[in-house]
Amino acid sequence: MSSIDLRPVFPALIVAATGLAVLLAQAFAPKGGRSPVAAPLSLAGLAGAFASVLLLARGPRYGLGATTGGAVSADAFALFLQGVILGVGVLVVLLSPSYLRATRMERGEYYALVLFSIVGMLGLVSATELISLFVALETMSVALYALAGMRRDQMESQESAIKYFITGAFASAFLLYGIALLFGLSGSTSLGRVASAVASPGRPELAVVGAGLLLVGFGFKVASVPFHMWTPDVYEGAPTTVTAFMAAGVKTAAFGALIRVFGAALPALASKWQPAVAALALLTMVIGNLGALAQSNVKRMLAWSSIAHAGYLLTALVAAPRVAAEAVLFYLVGYAAVNLGGFGALAALAKDGREPLSLGDLAGLSRRRPLLAAALTVYLVSLTGVPISAGFVGKFYLFGAAVGAGHVVLALVGVLMSVVSAFYYLGVVVQMYMKEPVGEDGWGPIGAGSALAMATSVALVLGLGVYPAPLLELARAAARSIY
Repeated sequence: MSSIDLRPVFPALIVAATGLAVLLAQAFAPKGGRSPVAAPLSLAGLAGAFASVLLLARGPRYGLGATTGGAVSADAFALFLQGVILGVGVLVVLLSPSYLRATRMERGEYYALVLFSIVGMLGLVSATELISLFVALETMSVALYALAGMRRDQMESQESAIKYFITGAFASAFLLYGIALLFGLSGSTSLGRVASAVASPGRPELAVVGAGLLLVGFGFKVASVPFHMWTPDVYEGAPTTVTAFMAAGVKTAAFGALIRVFGAALPALASKWQPAVAALALLTMVIGNLGALAQSNVKRMLAWSSIAHAGYLLTALVAAPRVAAEAVLFYLVGYAAVNLGGFGALAALAKDGREPLSLGDLAGLSRRRPLLAAALTVYLVSLTGVPISAGFVGKFYLFGAAVGAGHVVLALVGVLMSVVSAFYYLGVVVQMYMKEPVGEDGWGPIGAGSALAMATSVALVLGLGVYPAPLLELARAAARSIY
């Protein structure tokens, strides 16, 4: 036991301990109320975990940590994504107090579930062994199923939780079957040993089927077509801060795991799975954007937009592994900031159990909440891919990676779909700036935590659009660490 090195799992341990502390604090709260220290304690735990990530990044790379026989990695790739996930957690906690009060959903278990889900995400991006990866995936997912159904007074919230649970169970079944096949082929669930077995001659069909099942499982988690059917209903029915958490955190964790598994364990099969990824990317971009065009509900529109952006991210995976990882890592940071800000803006306006859901609800918002309308415009412009925004730089690198790999048609479809997306993104801007407000101002005041979270998101989106070099260098170093 004295030789076991726990340092690679320090971030997850700190967040898990904080989640337990939040639950314990809730035991001393008034009956039916929420512990007043839940949010500050959650922020403190996330800050401590982020500090541990920085300390690990400054020290030597521990490679495959000795915690469970080489099941956890503290390489630059894992630390980069863990930093992003912890940042997402901080912004979600900042957005939550005012929203929970406005929707009468103040329950202490909310923050504990967010923290436990983050524990799963941290494990998902650092796992280098398939069973550990599956355990982390389920830790993340089970907490999210409960969070999606937190608004127990709304049928839509309960419906979203059930749909998310059922489709998540299907995804887990596909993933486990794929893991079983790769274990049968290699005799191990270690990514390194799987890679060696797949590269050796003999039984290539078994490896291809296993890789295909893994791709289906991950396809559910990243919401790629045709595994996307749960996304619009779950995003609409879940509490808005939970939707923001799913859009930013789950996609970051799932794409991190996808890159590590397919890049580190299955590179010998790239000629088999890259065409399938290209087809998924094409379908996802087209169907995601066309689906968004038909929406009048803002949360459903952003859900279909999330599907489309999964297609953009998949576009890069047809490139060389290191180039693809570098482009995806950069894009995930800007995408997380935009989605947290966009959904956070809707959550910030909630009052007396109501929140703006339809396009008409945002009519004339620039006259009533000029700063919020300006921030929402920045997010929508970035999602469109307009220059001097993180979205433009991110798409440039994603599509550039595809072009470099010879998939020019795929990149052209991505550019075309980005132009199509301007119609529904800028339609929201038209409502806010060119339509007159209807009736009395029924939306709530912007809380301090929400204002701080959205200001941070705006700064990230514009900062990365103007000066992306530092983050690109970090993403490049992270990609090099696993290839």
